[in-house]
Amino acid sequence: TTLLYTIKFEEMALFLTLYQIIRLVLFIFNVVSVCLLHSSFMVVLLPLKWIFPNLHRTLESFVYSKCGEAMLPIFTSIPQLRIHCDSLSVLEKVANQKAVIMANHQDSGDVPVMMNLMTHFRNSHSATWIMDRMFRWTPFGIPCRWHNDFFSAEGSKQQIVDALRAHFSTSYFNDGRKWVVMFPEGGYLKNRGESARRFAAKNDLPVLYNCCLPRATAFVNIVQSFRGEVCAVPDTVEHVVDVTIAYTSRGVCSISSSPADNLNLSDVVYGTFTGKEVFINFRHFSLSEIPTDEEELTDWLYERYKEKEEMLTTFREKGVFSEEAEEFKQLVPSRCHILGALSFWYISAFFLWDFYHSIAIRALSLLTGLYSAYLNLF
Repeated sequence: TTLLYTIKFEEMALFLTLYQIIRLVLFIFNVVSVCLLHSSFMVVLLPLKWIFPNLHRTLESFVYSKCGEAMLPIFTSIPQLRIHCDSLSVLEKVANQKAVIMANHQDSGDVPVMMNLMTHFRNSHSATWIMDRMFRWTPFGIPCRWHNDFFSAEGSKQQIVDALRAHFSTSYFNDGRKWVVMFPEGGYLKNRGESARRFAAKNDLPVLYNCCLPRATAFVNIVQSFRGEVCAVPDTVEHVVDVTIAYTSRGVCSISSSPADNLNLSDVVYGTFTGKEVFINFRHFSLSEIPTDEEELTDWLYERYKEKEEMLTTFREKGVFSEEAEEFKQLVPSRCHILGALSFWYISAFFLWDFYHSIAIRALSLLTGLYSAYLNLF
């Protein structure tokens, strides 16, 4: 009997290893091919940017949305990643309005979680991501560059502020964007937790354990941009949504256990997130109730993170973010919609191949003709 169990265990281990290898190969193929196809599409559409800018903007947004839907959500839908939201109505109200969406940042899995939210609301095309410059040349960062998302610039704090303000005055409002998606903590909790606590203790600021003290520069300047303090605002912007993300692993809140229990990118790639669940809370704030002074606005952000700390502590102890929280509802992105995005890319591949192939043949013929003419001269 022991031998039989050993053989079955080895067979299961082999099956899981093969399954993970297949997922890894599919992930690399999918991400690289979608990234290349997206860039190929954008090169074809580039002339429209100067001739018909509005048409270019519409087509670029459509292509970008298909890129976002095809990259990561497909790998969290098979098997299905369980995402539970207790105040989804808050996000539904601002789904197609200009808003700052700020979330805590525990691990790399937070990004596919946010992408699943945008896939659910079909608004990934109108979102602007605020991210570190290290992601500029990643498979996710390259489509974001075409989409005019913001990457933090190198240099001093003032240079970063100037770059952010210039981006909003020239890109965000002109391109008709809606959501600004950001992680104010500026890094993962598992990486920044200790240093953030040391900084907070040294400067008499809130010491947090379930999230990091946020870096306020980007948030403050985005809110000021929304108010028209640093650039002309063509549309009224009224919303700030605070997103609190928590994970459980095998029914235990991962905040209080190992960071390995959080959802990370390797879980998404290998499909090892079985037993892990995501719980999200949304809180809405009107821009009119947020302070205008820069220092007061920074303190306001710190207060929200103190509340977030308390919410995560309550979730760890009771399984809910607060006593007044709504009942959790499971978010189920449409697999048909995601598969439709994949189909779009792989059908487009044939047309793009034919287009570039014909250009290459004509270019080669032209060069051959020029070379023959050059030889005839002598």
